[in-house]
Order: sequence, then C-alpha cells, then structure tokens
Amino acid sequence: MKLVGDIVKSSIHHGGNVDKVAEQLKVPVEEIKDFSANINPLGFPSDLWNVLVQSFANIEVYPDPNYPELKGAIAEHFNVAPDDVFVGNGATEVLDEAIRAEKTTDAMVLAPTFGEYERLFSRLGVHVHHYKVLEKDNFTFSMPDMISFLKAHHEITVICLASPNNPTGQIIETCDLRKLVDFCNYHHRLLILDEAFIDLTVKGQVSFIDELHSADRVYIIRAATKFFAIPGLRLGYCITKNKQLQELIQVQENTWSVNGIADVFGQNMFRAQKYIKLTHEWLDEQQQALYVALQKVSGIKVFPSVTNFFLFKCDDLNLREKLINHHLLIRQCDDYEGLGSQYYRVAVKGPQDNVLLVNTLKQVFGREEK
Repeated sequence: MKLVGDIVKSSIHHGGNVDKVAEQLKVPVEEIKDFSANINPLGFPSDLWNVLVQSFANIEVYPDPNYPELKGAIAEHFNVAPDDVFVGNGATEVLDEAIRAEKTTDAMVLAPTFGEYERLFSRLGVHVHHYKVLEKDNFTFSMPDMISFLKAHHEITVICLASPNNPTGQIIETCDLRKLVDFCNYHHRLLILDEAFIDLTVKGQVSFIDELHSADRVYIIRAATKFFAIPGLRLGYCITKNKQLQELIQVQENTWSVNGIADVFGQNMFRAQKYIKLTHEWLDEQQQALYVALQKVSGIKVFPSVTNFFLFKCDDLNLREKLINHHLLIRQCDDYEGLGSQYYRVAVKGPQDNVLLVNTLKQVFGREEK
C-alpha cells in the first residue's frame, strides 16, 4: 500500500437528489426510482407514527440538552452505560465532533471511502493519507499490512474507517478490528469507526460495540437515518467506553443538536421489533437476489457486498444519464478517491424495483445475459 497525493476533491456529491432529476425530466418526483440513496425501502416504521405525531405536542419546549431518555434507550439496546453514548443531528455531526475531539496533524482514510471523512479532516487543516484498497482484491485489505503502514507513518494519529465501507460494501472482521484497536491503544492512536450501515448487513454482521473495553481508543459512529428511513429527521450517535475520549468529545458537543421530534423517535426506535425483523428478512433475500441478477448483466462487473448496496464497473461513462431517461437514478462514483466515472453504486430495493433496475440495464446495454 502506498501514500496517495494530498489533493482534496473540491466537491462531494451524494445520492438522493431526486427533486433535481424530476425537475430535469419535468415529471413528478414519485415517478423517479431512486437507487442512489441507500435507504431502507420499507419506509418509516408504521408502528412509530403515533409516537412521532404525539411528539409534536412538545414542539414549543426545548429538549433536555443532556438527552437522558434518548441516551438511556440507546445504552439499554447496546448494553452500555448512558455516559458512553453521545447523540447528534445525524451521523455526520457526531462524526465531525469525534474528528474534532482529539487534535491531530495527520489522519488516514481508505481510498475509496465516504468523502465526508476527508472533507471534515481537511477543513481543520489535517493532512489526509489514503490507504488504497484495490479492485483486484474486491476492495478488501489485509489488517497486518495496514498496521505495518501505520507503523511506517508515525505522524498518523487518527484512523477513520467504515465497516461496511461505502461504496464498496466490505466489512472489517471483528478479529481484525481488535488487532487494530490493540495497536491504537498501545501506540496512543485513535480509531473512528463508522458503522452507519452495520444494521443493514446480510446475516446480521456483528457491531464492534459488543467488543469495546474501557481502555479502547475508539469512537463508534452509528446512524438511525439509513435503517429507519429518516433522512429528513436526522439522528446519529457515538459510543465510546474510554473516559478520556468521552471528556474530549463532550467539549465538541453542540447544545440541543437533536430536535425534540428526533429525540422522541430515538427513544422508541428499537421498540419497532416487527419492522426490524421485516427489514432483516427483506435484506437477506433481496440483497443476494440482486447480486445474482447483476452478475448476469453483460457490460458490468459487480463487486461482492454485505450491505444494502453494490458497486459495479462498466465502460459506459454516461450510464447514469441514460438511466435517468428511464426514470431511474443511480450513484456515479467519480468523486470517490481511487475510483472514477466508470464506477457506479446501486441500492438494494424491493423485488419489483430490483427487477426493473436489472431489466433496464439490459435494455440500455442492448445485450443478452452473460
């Protein structure tokens, strides 16, 4: 692995800009099938609608800035102490607070990975090193190699990784994370681990929260947004058992960062057990079905994933625009370090939508199955 240049991409574009596409096509938003944003297609959990509506009764009251009920509900779910939990207006906010918590001059991220990590580091003047994961390895990496890389770069004191990684869909095994965490503990480095998609993984991949110790120099970032389909509501949280790290992130916390409605939702979200069960059943079935179907499409190379999206590669650099003409929106990955315009990401949706995506791809390429 090698250190890649210092240039930060000037712009990051995210999925989900359906309004702009609908305006471009002059059609209702409802006619656009959005495969660019990795949101639970089951939609908002219906058994929590009443809870959400009732929360409007307190809209004229400031929420408790300490969020004891919200933190208590999250702590109970993960079997940690309430003091181990920090909440914010979406995962990006708590990620920003974690990045600001411990001062550093040099940080490391994967390439490719979610562009917000580099943006947040760079605006603090932190030099970002890229640890490149390669297509020939299906974008996986060797943890011993990464640790050797970190040993060779003493200046790197903060490591930011995602498991599963976005946009590659690869998870970091618990045993490998423990090796990295032990290294960080011994060498006084910090690991920021983004688990925004861990709840949306096939066969219920295990969170590293279950493995945390009080000595571990780790912030784990989580999101309610993707799993519970609430991108317009925004709720994220961070968990660490390390007392020093808790004190550092407390300094960065914004007052009243979680609105009262999101506060009440978060207190009740883990009670939606039927919704949670249905989501896991949907994903276990549809994720594999879509992978098999995409593998049969001539003209693309799809990479394995454990989560609710797939990365694929094709020679057609205008594929996104062509699919837009069919009222389908996918994510072009040209803004990811280490990728380019020939890479695309698609979300796993319901069975009918997934079939529509595959059939439209076959139509666009005008080829028979592999």
